[in-house]
Amino acid sequence: MALLSEHTENFCKYIALERRFSMQTVSTYQKSLAKFLQTLRPEAELKDFTIENIRTYVWQMRQKEDLAIASIDLHIACLKSFGSYLVRSHLLDSNPAEAVPMPKRPRRLVSFLSQKDLGEENFPEIENPTLPMVRARVLLELIYGSGLRISECQSLTWSRIDLSAKSVRALGKGSKERIVPLTQDLIRWLNTYKLKLADEGRFVSPHAPVFLNEHGQAYDVRTLRRDIHDLLRSIGWEGKASPHVLRHSFATHLLENGADLMSVKEMLGHSSLATTQVYTHVSAERLKEAFKKTHPRA
Repeated sequence: MALLSEHTENFCKYIALERRFSMQTVSTYQKSLAKFLQTLRPEAELKDFTIENIRTYVWQMRQKEDLAIASIDLHIACLKSFGSYLVRSHLLDSNPAEAVPMPKRPRRLVSFLSQKDLGEENFPEIENPTLPMVRARVLLELIYGSGLRISECQSLTWSRIDLSAKSVRALGKGSKERIVPLTQDLIRWLNTYKLKLADEGRFVSPHAPVFLNEHGQAYDVRTLRRDIHDLLRSIGWEGKASPHVLRHSFATHLLENGADLMSVKEMLGHSSLATTQVYTHVSAERLKEAFKKTHPRA
């Protein structure tokens, strides 16, 4: 009879070759399953993949190792996936890992800038700005102005921008496309950006990346993240200076100014309304703070 370790190896080959998971994900699953096997007897077999052993493993992670909930979540998800594979392969009748509940994560409020932080007065006109400066402003307007993810900005091509319709077709997670409006400021900065690219000998073509480097390829995400980081630091923002903070700000400010939740969901490209609802909690917390500071009986 095959050892349990042989089944985990076959599972990792399956997700790599047939499911085409990323190398990083496959490596994470390999490490997670190896960690689980270490808690079993040396010659563990398929019959040792039981609800009792899985619960003991989860208990050890919680009590002895004091792992973060997110880490425990990942290990349980890996075992659930492995168990499903065993059922699909007709090696087990049922998946014992399905009976293990995922730990509840504490609700965390997202970080974002205020409307004042992102006010026009913090972004004065610069005479003859450099290409990186203009690139950062284009990024700012795409993320804060239109709600794009940094990965969506990185893969964006000029053909997806319709200046006459003032919209952009963003290609999101799972290759899902959505159309979102462009700000007037973005249109202005895009025109400036095109001129700057031409000055550098990087001429715009419909299917070329918007964020084109000197080698004719799209900038990597790390470079674009640094652009946003440097821009937010330049206006005095001391919090987390990341593209995602700008996207959080986009959603929060829309809701604060009366946008409905479904519209915000569509603009963000969320597949579930539950994902978007975190921003209603953000707004509610801000209202509570305002109430405490200003109401005489608070």
